[in-house]
Amino acid sequence: MATATTLSDNLNDARSLATRARLINSTIDALVEIGFTRTTGVEVCRRAQLTRGALNHHFPDFAELLVETLKQLYRQLLDLKDDADTGLLEQIASEGYLRVTQPEFKAVIELWLASTNDKAFGKRLAQAIEQGSKLFSPEMVLIRKREHKRSKDFEAIYRTITEALIGIGLGRAINGGTAMAHEPMVLQTLQSLARQNDQHDDA
Repeated sequence: MATATTLSDNLNDARSLATRARLINSTIDALVEIGFTRTTGVEVCRRAQLTRGALNHHFPDFAELLVETLKQLYRQLLDLKDDADTGLLEQIASEGYLRVTQPEFKAVIELWLASTNDKAFGKRLAQAIEQGSKLFSPEMVLIRKREHKRSKDFEAIYRTITEALIGIGLGRAINGGTAMAHEPMVLQTLQSLARQNDQHDDA
């Protein structure tokens, strides 16, 4: 039978997790809407309707909140899957497109840029960035290369697709979240390139 102390501890843990989630979600919203330079502790607390004391209690500093925010962003984006019955490269292209066209991907871009402009902050973000390196499932490239050594073009096409998808995400970020006029053409080209290589591998 649970003791009163255990129940109280569980309730406190749940409240703590909920508060951290509010702070992280408010940080994501701010990064998407107003960008990194205007995303401050004061702004995050205002959006979360929490005091600065709550922020300081749950995160040792603002940089730690940003690190945890990037980790959460990666988790959200990596949860997006495409269950269509397609070849591997076409699946990567479809899932990658789904991920970079989410409004939250702008927040990822904001933190990437911040990490390069501030070296100390960049070091803090390095681990989170590494954890998010599966955004386009690069580990599947290594698996595929072992299974299909005859496909010399696979990695080059994969890299082309992922770089173009990042460009699509960046284009939306600087265009107020709206697709650039050429986006459908680029996506169609990527899907065609992926499909052709997948069909070649399966032949």
